[in-house]
Amino acid sequence: MSAQLAELLRSAGRAPSAHNTQPWTVTPSGALGYALSWDVERELPVGDPTRRDLFLALGAFTEAFLIASAALEVPLRVEWGAAPERGAVARFVRADECYPTPFTAADLAGRRSARGAYAPGTLPDALLAEATRAFAGSAGLWRGGTRALAPLLDEADRRLFGDPALVAELRRWLRLRPMPAGHPHARDGLTGRALALSRIEERALHAVLRPAAYRVLRRVGLARGLAAASRGLLRYDGSVLVVTAPSGPVRPVDLLESGRGLLRCWLTLARDGYATHPLSQVIDCARTAGELEGTVGATALAVFRVGRPVAEPVRSARWTD
Repeated sequence: MSAQLAELLRSAGRAPSAHNTQPWTVTPSGALGYALSWDVERELPVGDPTRRDLFLALGAFTEAFLIASAALEVPLRVEWGAAPERGAVARFVRADECYPTPFTAADLAGRRSARGAYAPGTLPDALLAEATRAFAGSAGLWRGGTRALAPLLDEADRRLFGDPALVAELRRWLRLRPMPAGHPHARDGLTGRALALSRIEERALHAVLRPAAYRVLRRVGLARGLAAASRGLLRYDGSVLVVTAPSGPVRPVDLLESGRGLLRCWLTLARDGYATHPLSQVIDCARTAGELEGTVGATALAVFRVGRPVAEPVRSARWTD
Protein backbone atom coordinates (compact mmCIF):
# COMPACT_ATOMS: atom_id res chain seq x y z
CA MET A 1 0.00 0.00 0.00
CA SER A 2 1.34 3.44 -0.92
CA ALA A 3 1.93 6.05 1.77
CA GLN A 4 -0.70 8.27 0.15
CA LEU A 5 -3.39 5.59 0.22
CA ALA A 6 -2.54 4.74 3.82
CA GLU A 7 -3.01 8.40 4.82
CA LEU A 8 -6.29 8.64 2.93
CA LEU A 9 -7.60 5.50 4.60
CA ARG A 10 -6.51 6.67 8.04
CA SER A 11 -8.90 9.62 7.80
CA ALA A 12 -11.63 8.10 5.65
CA GLY A 13 -11.72 4.95 7.75
CA ARG A 14 -13.58 6.89 10.45
CA ALA A 15 -16.72 6.69 8.28
CA PRO A 16 -19.74 5.06 9.97
CA SER A 17 -21.05 1.56 9.22
CA ALA A 18 -23.68 -0.73 10.73
CA HIS A 19 -22.20 -2.75 13.63
CA ASN A 20 -18.87 -1.00 12.81
CA THR A 21 -18.20 -3.65 10.16
CA GLN A 22 -16.12 -1.24 8.01
CA PRO A 23 -17.00 -3.16 4.81
CA TRP A 24 -15.13 -0.96 2.30
CA THR A 25 -12.04 -1.99 0.37
CA VAL A 26 -9.89 0.39 -1.68
CA THR A 27 -7.26 -0.71 -4.20
CA PRO A 28 -5.07 1.17 -6.72
CA SER A 29 -6.71 1.48 -10.14
CA GLY A 30 -5.16 3.01 -13.23
CA ALA A 31 -2.89 6.01 -13.15
CA LEU A 32 -3.12 7.55 -9.66
CA GLY A 33 -6.67 6.33 -9.13
CA TYR A 34 -8.40 4.01 -6.66
CA ALA A 35 -11.24 1.48 -6.92
CA LEU A 36 -13.88 1.10 -4.19
CA SER A 37 -15.59 -2.21 -3.44
CA TRP A 38 -16.54 -4.14 -0.29
CA ASP A 39 -15.59 -7.28 1.59
CA VAL A 40 -18.46 -9.79 1.40
CA GLU A 41 -17.36 -11.21 4.77
CA ARG A 42 -18.33 -7.85 6.28
CA GLU A 43 -21.88 -7.78 4.98
CA LEU A 44 -24.90 -8.31 7.25
CA PRO A 45 -27.01 -10.70 5.16
CA VAL A 46 -29.54 -11.36 7.93
CA GLY A 47 -30.01 -7.85 9.32
CA ASP A 48 -29.44 -6.00 6.03
CA PRO A 49 -30.67 -8.34 3.27
CA THR A 50 -31.43 -5.49 0.84
CA ARG A 51 -27.94 -3.99 1.43
CA ARG A 52 -29.48 -0.65 2.39
CA ASP A 53 -27.09 -0.11 5.28
CA LEU A 54 -24.19 -1.45 3.22
CA PHE A 55 -24.62 1.08 0.42
CA LEU A 56 -25.28 3.92 2.87
CA ALA A 57 -21.98 3.03 4.57
CA LEU A 58 -20.13 2.86 1.25
CA GLY A 59 -21.58 6.27 0.33
CA ALA A 60 -20.47 7.70 3.68
CA PHE A 61 -17.01 6.26 3.12
CA THR A 62 -16.92 7.81 -0.37
CA GLU A 63 -17.61 11.25 1.10
CA ALA A 64 -15.03 10.69 3.83
CA PHE A 65 -12.43 9.62 1.26
CA LEU A 66 -13.04 12.78 -0.78
CA ILE A 67 -12.83 14.97 2.35
CA ALA A 68 -9.59 13.22 3.30
CA SER A 69 -8.21 13.75 -0.22
CA ALA A 70 -8.98 17.48 -0.03
CA ALA A 71 -7.27 17.69 3.37
CA LEU A 72 -4.15 16.06 1.89
CA GLU A 73 -4.38 18.25 -1.23
CA VAL A 74 -4.86 15.24 -3.48
CA PRO A 75 -7.30 16.26 -6.25
CA LEU A 76 -9.81 13.43 -6.70
CA ARG A 77 -13.40 13.01 -7.86
CA VAL A 78 -15.68 9.98 -7.75
CA GLU A 79 -17.24 8.05 -10.63
CA TRP A 80 -19.93 5.52 -9.68
CA GLY A 81 -19.59 2.05 -11.17
CA ALA A 82 -22.04 0.78 -13.74
CA ALA A 83 -23.07 -2.12 -11.48
CA PRO A 84 -22.30 -1.26 -7.85
CA GLU A 85 -24.50 -4.13 -6.64
CA ARG A 86 -21.96 -6.55 -8.16
CA GLY A 87 -19.02 -5.03 -6.29
CA ALA A 88 -17.65 -2.38 -8.66
CA VAL A 89 -18.93 0.48 -6.52
CA ALA A 90 -16.85 3.43 -7.69
CA ARG A 91 -13.52 4.77 -8.81
CA PHE A 92 -11.69 7.75 -7.38
CA VAL A 93 -9.92 9.43 -10.28
CA ARG A 94 -7.63 12.41 -10.64
CA ALA A 95 -9.36 15.77 -10.93
CA ASP A 96 -8.22 19.26 -11.87
CA GLU A 97 -9.00 20.60 -8.39
CA CYS A 98 -9.45 19.22 -4.91
CA TYR A 99 -12.92 18.22 -3.79
CA PRO A 100 -14.76 21.34 -2.53
CA THR A 101 -15.89 20.73 1.04
CA PRO A 102 -16.23 22.75 4.25
CA PHE A 103 -15.13 19.72 6.30
CA THR A 104 -11.65 18.73 7.40
CA ALA A 105 -9.74 15.68 8.56
CA ALA A 106 -10.30 16.92 12.12
CA ASP A 107 -14.08 16.85 11.50
CA LEU A 108 -13.82 13.22 10.37
CA ALA A 109 -11.80 12.28 13.44
CA GLY A 110 -14.10 14.16 15.82
CA ARG A 111 -17.43 12.65 14.75
CA ARG A 112 -18.92 10.23 17.28
CA SER A 113 -21.92 7.95 17.59
CA ALA A 114 -23.21 8.35 21.14
CA ARG A 115 -25.47 5.59 22.46
CA GLY A 116 -25.77 6.88 26.03
CA ALA A 117 -27.98 9.54 27.61
CA TYR A 118 -28.65 12.87 25.88
CA ALA A 119 -29.60 16.14 27.49
CA PRO A 120 -33.25 17.11 26.89
CA GLY A 121 -33.90 19.54 24.07
CA THR A 122 -35.04 19.44 20.46
CA LEU A 123 -32.87 20.17 17.46
CA PRO A 124 -33.15 23.89 16.53
CA ASP A 125 -34.94 24.70 13.28
CA ALA A 126 -31.92 26.48 11.81
CA LEU A 127 -29.63 23.50 12.41
CA LEU A 128 -32.27 21.12 11.02
CA ALA A 129 -32.37 23.20 7.84
CA GLU A 130 -28.58 23.13 7.59
CA ALA A 131 -28.52 19.36 8.14
CA THR A 132 -31.17 18.92 5.44
CA ARG A 133 -29.14 20.95 2.96
CA ALA A 134 -26.24 18.56 3.52
CA PHE A 135 -28.11 15.97 1.42
CA ALA A 136 -28.13 18.27 -1.62
CA GLY A 137 -31.45 16.81 -2.77
CA SER A 138 -30.37 13.15 -2.58
CA ALA A 139 -32.73 12.61 0.38
CA GLY A 140 -35.03 14.46 2.75
CA LEU A 141 -34.89 14.82 6.52
CA TRP A 142 -37.88 14.52 8.84
CA ARG A 143 -37.79 15.48 12.51
CA GLY A 144 -39.92 13.89 15.21
CA GLY A 145 -39.99 13.54 18.97
CA THR A 146 -38.14 10.83 20.85
CA ARG A 147 -41.11 9.82 23.00
CA ALA A 148 -43.30 9.25 19.95
CA LEU A 149 -40.77 6.81 18.50
CA ALA A 150 -40.23 4.90 21.76
CA PRO A 151 -42.98 2.27 21.16
CA LEU A 152 -41.58 1.50 17.70
CA LEU A 153 -38.07 1.06 19.09
CA ASP A 154 -39.37 -1.25 21.80
CA GLU A 155 -41.16 -3.45 19.26
CA ALA A 156 -38.18 -3.48 16.90
CA ASP A 157 -35.82 -4.46 19.73
CA ARG A 158 -38.11 -7.31 20.77
CA ARG A 159 -38.09 -8.56 17.19
CA LEU A 160 -34.28 -8.28 17.00
CA PHE A 161 -33.55 -10.10 20.26
CA GLY A 162 -36.23 -12.70 19.59
CA ASP A 163 -34.81 -13.80 16.24
CA PRO A 164 -32.00 -16.39 16.63
CA ALA A 165 -30.49 -15.57 13.22
CA LEU A 166 -30.37 -11.83 13.96
CA VAL A 167 -28.86 -12.47 17.39
CA ALA A 168 -26.22 -14.79 15.91
CA GLU A 169 -25.23 -12.09 13.43
CA LEU A 170 -25.16 -9.43 16.14
CA ARG A 171 -23.10 -11.68 18.39
CA ARG A 172 -20.49 -11.96 15.63
CA TRP A 173 -19.87 -8.21 15.85
CA LEU A 174 -20.14 -7.66 19.59
CA ARG A 175 -16.83 -7.18 21.43
CA LEU A 176 -17.94 -7.59 25.03
CA ARG A 177 -14.87 -9.33 26.45
CA PRO A 178 -11.33 -7.93 26.83
CA MET A 179 -8.92 -8.93 24.08
CA PRO A 180 -5.28 -8.17 23.25
CA ALA A 181 -4.61 -4.97 21.31
CA GLY A 182 -3.28 -6.94 18.33
CA HIS A 183 -6.30 -9.23 18.10
CA PRO A 184 -8.27 -8.71 14.82
CA HIS A 185 -11.53 -8.28 16.75
CA ALA A 186 -10.03 -5.38 18.69
CA ARG A 187 -10.26 -3.20 15.57
CA ASP A 188 -13.91 -3.47 14.58
CA GLY A 189 -17.35 -4.28 15.96
CA LEU A 190 -19.15 -2.88 18.99
CA THR A 191 -17.60 -2.83 22.44
CA GLY A 192 -19.53 -2.44 25.65
CA ARG A 193 -18.12 1.08 26.00
CA ALA A 194 -19.29 1.97 22.49
CA LEU A 195 -22.75 0.72 23.46
CA ALA A 196 -22.64 2.86 26.64
CA LEU A 197 -22.91 -0.24 28.85
CA SER A 198 -21.60 -0.45 32.38
CA ARG A 199 -19.19 -3.29 33.16
CA ILE A 200 -22.02 -5.22 34.83
CA GLU A 201 -24.35 -4.66 31.87
CA GLU A 202 -21.60 -5.67 29.46
CA ARG A 203 -20.95 -8.95 31.28
CA ALA A 204 -24.66 -9.68 31.60
CA LEU A 205 -25.29 -9.13 27.88
CA HIS A 206 -22.33 -11.32 26.98
CA ALA A 207 -23.67 -14.07 29.25
CA VAL A 208 -27.29 -14.10 28.06
CA LEU A 209 -26.38 -13.96 24.35
CA ARG A 210 -24.07 -16.96 24.50
CA PRO A 211 -25.68 -19.63 22.28
CA ALA A 212 -26.55 -22.13 25.02
CA ALA A 213 -27.93 -19.50 27.38
CA TYR A 214 -29.82 -17.70 24.60
CA ARG A 215 -31.61 -20.87 23.51
CA VAL A 216 -32.97 -21.35 27.01
CA LEU A 217 -33.65 -17.73 27.95
CA ARG A 218 -35.36 -16.92 24.64
CA ARG A 219 -38.19 -19.24 25.64
CA VAL A 220 -38.81 -17.35 28.89
CA GLY A 221 -38.96 -13.76 27.63
CA LEU A 222 -35.33 -12.71 27.08
CA ALA A 223 -36.24 -10.54 24.07
CA ARG A 224 -38.79 -8.59 26.07
CA GLY A 225 -36.33 -8.12 28.92
CA LEU A 226 -33.52 -6.86 26.69
CA ALA A 227 -35.90 -4.52 24.88
CA ALA A 228 -37.10 -3.15 28.22
CA ALA A 229 -33.50 -2.42 29.23
CA SER A 230 -33.18 0.10 26.38
CA ARG A 231 -36.55 1.82 26.74
CA GLY A 232 -34.99 4.75 28.53
CA LEU A 233 -33.09 5.70 25.37
CA LEU A 234 -36.11 7.62 24.04
CA ARG A 235 -37.95 8.44 27.29
CA TYR A 236 -36.93 12.09 27.25
CA ASP A 237 -37.85 15.15 25.21
CA GLY A 238 -35.48 15.14 22.28
CA SER A 239 -35.32 14.74 18.51
CA VAL A 240 -35.26 11.79 16.14
CA LEU A 241 -34.38 12.38 12.48
CA VAL A 242 -35.47 10.16 9.60
CA VAL A 243 -33.66 10.23 6.25
CA THR A 244 -36.34 9.90 3.57
CA ALA A 245 -35.90 8.80 -0.02
CA PRO A 246 -37.24 10.77 -2.98
CA SER A 247 -40.21 9.16 -4.71
CA GLY A 248 -39.61 6.16 -6.96
CA PRO A 249 -37.51 3.00 -6.69
CA VAL A 250 -34.37 3.31 -4.55
CA ARG A 251 -31.34 2.13 -6.54
CA PRO A 252 -27.89 1.36 -5.13
CA VAL A 253 -26.55 4.64 -6.55
CA ASP A 254 -29.35 6.52 -4.76
CA LEU A 255 -28.29 4.91 -1.49
CA LEU A 256 -24.66 5.77 -2.19
CA GLU A 257 -25.53 9.44 -2.72
CA SER A 258 -27.76 9.42 0.36
CA GLY A 259 -24.88 7.90 2.34
CA ARG A 260 -22.66 10.78 1.25
CA GLY A 261 -25.33 13.20 2.41
CA LEU A 262 -25.75 11.32 5.68
CA LEU A 263 -22.08 11.78 6.54
CA ARG A 264 -22.25 15.48 5.65
CA CYS A 265 -25.36 15.75 7.82
CA TRP A 266 -23.64 14.11 10.80
CA LEU A 267 -20.53 16.24 10.38
CA THR A 268 -22.72 19.34 10.26
CA LEU A 269 -24.42 18.33 13.52
CA ALA A 270 -21.11 17.39 15.16
CA ARG A 271 -19.66 20.83 14.46
CA ASP A 272 -22.41 22.26 16.62
CA GLY A 273 -21.76 19.83 19.47
CA TYR A 274 -24.45 17.27 18.59
CA ALA A 275 -24.00 13.51 18.45
CA THR A 276 -26.10 10.88 16.72
CA HIS A 277 -27.26 7.34 17.52
CA PRO A 278 -28.49 5.13 14.65
CA LEU A 279 -31.71 3.18 15.31
CA SER A 280 -31.71 1.01 12.19
CA GLN A 281 -33.68 -1.78 13.86
CA VAL A 282 -36.82 0.34 13.46
CA ILE A 283 -36.44 0.13 9.67
CA ASP A 284 -35.24 -3.48 9.69
CA CYS A 285 -38.51 -4.63 11.29
CA ALA A 286 -41.20 -4.66 8.58
CA ARG A 287 -44.09 -3.66 10.84
CA THR A 288 -42.33 -0.77 12.57
CA ALA A 289 -40.84 0.37 9.26
CA GLY A 290 -44.32 0.52 7.77
CA GLU A 291 -45.66 2.52 10.68
CA LEU A 292 -42.71 4.91 10.57
CA GLU A 293 -43.05 5.42 6.83
CA GLY A 294 -46.76 6.07 7.25
CA THR A 295 -45.88 8.81 9.72
CA VAL A 296 -43.19 10.48 7.62
CA GLY A 297 -44.98 9.92 4.30
CA ALA A 298 -41.96 8.50 2.49
CA THR A 299 -39.55 5.57 2.34
CA ALA A 300 -37.21 5.67 5.33
CA LEU A 301 -33.53 5.10 4.58
CA ALA A 302 -32.10 5.77 8.03
CA VAL A 303 -33.34 6.80 11.46
CA PHE A 304 -31.30 8.18 14.33
CA ARG A 305 -31.67 10.25 17.45
CA VAL A 306 -29.67 13.44 17.76
CA GLY A 307 -28.72 15.51 20.77
CA ARG A 308 -26.02 16.66 23.13
CA PRO A 309 -24.59 13.62 24.97
CA VAL A 310 -24.41 13.81 28.76
CA ALA A 311 -21.02 12.06 28.73
CA GLU A 312 -18.26 12.15 26.14
CA PRO A 313 -18.82 9.20 23.76
CA VAL A 314 -15.98 6.77 23.13
CA ARG A 315 -13.96 6.64 19.94
CA SER A 316 -14.78 3.32 18.30
CA ALA A 317 -12.04 1.06 16.97
CA ARG A 318 -10.97 1.17 13.33
CA TRP A 319 -8.79 -1.06 11.15
CA THR A 320 -7.03 2.04 9.86
CA ASP A 321 -6.18 3.58 13.26
